[in-house]
Amino acid sequence: MIEKIYFMDNSKTRLDKWLSQRMPKLSRSQIVKLIDAKQVIIDDQFYPQGKDVLAENSKITVRYEHNSENKVPQAQKIELDIIFEDDDFIVINKPINLVVHPGAGNEQNTLVNGLLHYTKELSTINSKERPGIVHRLDKDTSGLILICKHNTIHREMAQLFKTHQVKRIYHALVWGLPDTEKGKINAPIDRHPTKRTMMSVEPQGKEALTFFQLLNKFTNTNNQPIASELKIKLHTGRTHQIRVHLAHINLPIIGDPLYHKGRDNLDIPAQALYSSELSFHHPINGVKMHFQVDAPDFYQELKERLDKHLV
Repeated sequence: MIEKIYFMDNSKTRLDKWLSQRMPKLSRSQIVKLIDAKQVIIDDQFYPQGKDVLAENSKITVRYEHNSENKVPQAQKIELDIIFEDDDFIVINKPINLVVHPGAGNEQNTLVNGLLHYTKELSTINSKERPGIVHRLDKDTSGLILICKHNTIHREMAQLFKTHQVKRIYHALVWGLPDTEKGKINAPIDRHPTKRTMMSVEPQGKEALTFFQLLNKFTNTNNQPIASELKIKLHTGRTHQIRVHLAHINLPIIGDPLYHKGRDNLDIPAQALYSSELSFHHPINGVKMHFQVDAPDFYQELKERLDKHLV
């Protein structure tokens, strides 16, 4: 176990950012995980949150294992479903049960490990754990993910994501029926105040905006609506945004292990959510890029079960 002690200066910077500037061997996400795991303590008395701005001269104690320090991911042969590749991008249809990049508890068998085996042409802007990664999908969310092959395109694409110029469409099967055929959910998201592996709608959270459209509704044998299929467009891209927002309006995604609100998960292998479309104008040559994939098999099978009143 490594223990490091710091004393806060007068910079008035939030704690996670301040620590990341002083602990370059740890990524920002690793520092956030240490804070959430109560491995950072202030003045030997209380556990902080990453967004906290501490008083000058506050004592900050950080404890972590040697293997928490950034390691260079190793190349591993992992089958990749590549649907497009050129000199700038690789577009992959990510399966469920695949973590995007290494992190605590997931140092191997990630998408990044597979990418390193496939090619040496990956952007290096992010930490050593994240070559090529400009956006992410949850472990059990399948579908389209864009990989950058060099730093110029990474910078340009990061700006497009930041300015909401990348159209990201998802499909989801949810419990319940929305009140309207089209709608938007405008509710800020932050880390859950007590369940630190979850996110939640919080007044002080970051702006989060999701649009949805009803595609199909499913009824039981008494013709009462029980579930729906939604087409979802992300405006912002907060952690777990779609899952949190839909649960917030009482339309939890079927199979979601975190935000199911006590509803039956129907023994499916992952939440019924996938990234179906990705489109943008190429930031260098202006060409319209559009990619689309079909739903994973388990999603299609669940949809058929719902349609036949078998749940």
